[in-house]
Amino acid sequence: MSKVTKPRGFNDLDPSEFEHKSKLLNEIKTIFNSYFFKEIETPIVEKKELFIRSVGEETDIVNKEMFTFQDRKGEGLVLRPEGTAGCLRFAIDSGLLDLGPIKLSYAGPMFRYERPQKGRSRQFFQVSAETYGVRGFEADLELLMMANEIFQRFGIGNVSLNINSLGDEESQKKYASELKKYLSDFSEALDEDSLRRLETNPLRILDSKNEETQKVIKDAPKISSFLSQKSADNYELIKEGLNDLGISYIEDEKLVRGLDYYNDLVFEWTSPDLGSQNTFCGGGRYDRLSKQLGGRDCPAAGFSIGLDRLALITQANESTSSSSLQIILTDESYVSDGLKLSQELRKDNKDLRVLFSGYQSSLKNQLKKADKNNIDFAVIIGPEEVRSKNFSLKKLKEDEDQLTLEYDQLVKELKNE
Repeated sequence: MSKVTKPRGFNDLDPSEFEHKSKLLNEIKTIFNSYFFKEIETPIVEKKELFIRSVGEETDIVNKEMFTFQDRKGEGLVLRPEGTAGCLRFAIDSGLLDLGPIKLSYAGPMFRYERPQKGRSRQFFQVSAETYGVRGFEADLELLMMANEIFQRFGIGNVSLNINSLGDEESQKKYASELKKYLSDFSEALDEDSLRRLETNPLRILDSKNEETQKVIKDAPKISSFLSQKSADNYELIKEGLNDLGISYIEDEKLVRGLDYYNDLVFEWTSPDLGSQNTFCGGGRYDRLSKQLGGRDCPAAGFSIGLDRLALITQANESTSSSSLQIILTDESYVSDGLKLSQELRKDNKDLRVLFSGYQSSLKNQLKKADKNNIDFAVIIGPEEVRSKNFSLKKLKEDEDQLTLEYDQLVKELKNE
């Protein structure tokens, strides 16, 4: 009988990968909490209508990449392709938007039917932060500052922050009209997707990866020339703020993001270490989205971090902050002593990971297994240790003599390592 395998584009996590991502996620959540973001959870299944009205009916996500199905009553449902729309839908449904400015965060899997490659899977994990109710540039700037703090905390150096302003709704309409006029003269050189976007949303052509289309848009009109005074002033304040905070950035006038709901500031963090799928964080402002979803007028901004891609670029920088110890018994009669010691050590050293596997084989074989499992320390319990109430500590990664310690000395020794 053939074995059952996982579906294409969906990945398992082995224990080390899961541990690494969990550390990243917990650290990000700690930073979110320090900025007063409150965590929520929304379903992974949403109504299809939510993303048609938010992400945009003519986007690649809605047209090509959503996992869609119908319930038994025929209603269109999807596995969520992104989290912003669902989070705002929750804020509208729950009445939170009526309580004034609020900050929400969430984390979980997203799903898109894309061609799998490095950094791109059909199920991927995002952790996100959204700010509602603040129209001024200070909300955008705080989000950028918080994201930058996260990446600095992880020691990531080889990254770039790319920013652009799409302007307000009126600015976008003027620019789209002018861009369409320009691109229409080169229609024969545009790829099929760009020709479709020319009629639905010309700004999305700036995001094209087609080489011939990129040559055409190289000399296209710049969106900065069409910004309203308010949008231009707001963008300048954000750039001044980034300079004051010492956060480096690159202005990219072709940066539009792949979602139709953005206005004014958009941004991405990229890393060359990720290859072609080099964006690991993206976001911006989306002041129109609340009304598009049936809510009241509400300014909003946010960003999402792709945890899978972040894990790829932080793997090399990871250092294990916690030590590991295995309790080794010389006889099965010492099982209770070993369990009691493991309980006490975990209580007195929160950072210590203690492995207790009972009595398995000879002392030599147990030490070999501990070394194979990359364990830092071994505590040996036998008749002499039980009689004297001392413990034999062996440092498995160092060529040192075995130590005989009282319990308090053992705790102190492990904390000093």
